[in-house]
Amino acid sequence: MWGLPLFPPQASTLAPQVDALFFFMLGVSAFFSLLIAGLIVYFAIKYHRRSEDEETEQVHEPMALELTWTMVPLALTMVMYAWGASVFFTAVRPPRDALEVYVVGKQWMWKFQHAEGQREIDELHMPLGRPVRLTMTSEDVIHS
Repeated sequence: MWGLPLFPPQASTLAPQVDALFFFMLGVSAFFSLLIAGLIVYFAIKYHRRSEDEETEQVHEPMALELTWTMVPLALTMVMYAWGASVFFTAVRPPRDALEVYVVGKQWMWKFQHAEGQREIDELHMPLGRPVRLTMTSEDVIHS
């Protein structure tokens, strides 16, 4: 991604969308983690009790502040949820022109049947560059 050697080459058309969502979520998480850690240190220093006789001042937050720190995370969570759902539905919906193949997993083999009726065992042959929709079932075992 972006020519950096840290990331593997993208192997699907969906990879840029997944990567963008991942890095957005990583950025939001890093920002708020650093913000919260910084605020903890700041308030620990500011409100540190210096002597036994000293009373700590009472802080009464205004309603606007409480609404802000509730609504901003809620809005960001909803954005990430909607974005993630969009990427998910893009991934699980096959294109309209996808070839239909019915697959049955058996204990020691895979059986494939094309929509036109052609059957294959253990090897699936498909045209290059054409989307495929696999409808999979298992008769006697759970296959990976």
